[in-house]
Amino acid sequence: MAEGRGATRSIKEAHEQLLPLGDGLSLWVRTWGTPGATPVLFVHGGPGNCVADYNDINAEFFDQTQFWVVEVDQRGTGKSQPSVRDDYRNMQRYLAISIEQMSADFEIVRAALSIEKWLVFGGSWGSTLGLDYAERYPERCLGLIVRGIFLNTSDEFDAVYARSSFTGNERRLKEFDTFFELASAEAANRGEPPLGGDDSQRFIRLYEEMVLRGDREAAWRFHVFENNLVEEDPAELLDPLVISEVDFPTALSVAFFECRLFLRGTFEAPLDLLGRVAQLKDVRTWVVQGTGDEVCPEKFAQELVARLKIEGVVHTAHFVDAGHRASSDGITVALKACVNDFLSGILTGHSG
Repeated sequence: MAEGRGATRSIKEAHEQLLPLGDGLSLWVRTWGTPGATPVLFVHGGPGNCVADYNDINAEFFDQTQFWVVEVDQRGTGKSQPSVRDDYRNMQRYLAISIEQMSADFEIVRAALSIEKWLVFGGSWGSTLGLDYAERYPERCLGLIVRGIFLNTSDEFDAVYARSSFTGNERRLKEFDTFFELASAEAANRGEPPLGGDDSQRFIRLYEEMVLRGDREAAWRFHVFENNLVEEDPAELLDPLVISEVDFPTALSVAFFECRLFLRGTFEAPLDLLGRVAQLKDVRTWVVQGTGDEVCPEKFAQELVARLKIEGVVHTAHFVDAGHRASSDGITVALKACVNDFLSGILTGHSG
């Protein structure tokens, strides 16, 4: 933890900087709160989302007088440079991206900010990357709070990208078919065998190739399908057939990074986050999961909690009647409880 306390900054007064990674890449880093207070690393979701997509929600979770909050746009997205949001051709810079590389990026940030240890806080893909980071660098973690668990397994891949997962739900089947038809047409245009509704890997590989060549409709439909799975406000649902120029940069980034990182982590270099849970033996862990989460189903959070118990990792789990997002009422309440629990542990000397 950084020594000595500096002047407190609100989230609206946050300091921003670009941190060089080498090879012409840089990470956008925003810090606010009180230097010298408890550091916290915010790990955003997607992949392909960015800090700005969260509308400063972290101010609800972290008291600016008790925490020094570090928010990072992961490589290639948001204000990190070069950004896929600015130009689809920037995707070529990130074809070899890996979760190991992204976790190592956080170590560069930590060292640059002279932080010894920090609390790691992330949801959705942020739970995936947060878990990976904590398992690789447990000695750098004061604690781990994860929400909307995604373990990057083939079962989770199929839960979203296989048609049979939506059997009995006519609304979701219709949305899936609108998503699917572009890839099906792409296969036909190539003279390839018909694409099956449950051939999830081939489905997303076709999408990745379309997105890489700058196919705007493909990027848009990819993003809209997932967005509408997690959106709780009917007024905020997106139309898969009408591209919003305001939202398109997000769509471009999410479509590329989800295709690339999910394919890599599921099939090309499979992650085994559950198999490495023992690395968290000295990292107190909190899990928050909405039982109504459609994009990150509850069963996978249950698997994580079961493995934490088997490995003897001190943990607390909150399964709440809510959806996916941190802004979902039940999720927000549970996350605040986790942060308060963490702070209580610091005061009694039981954190980390």
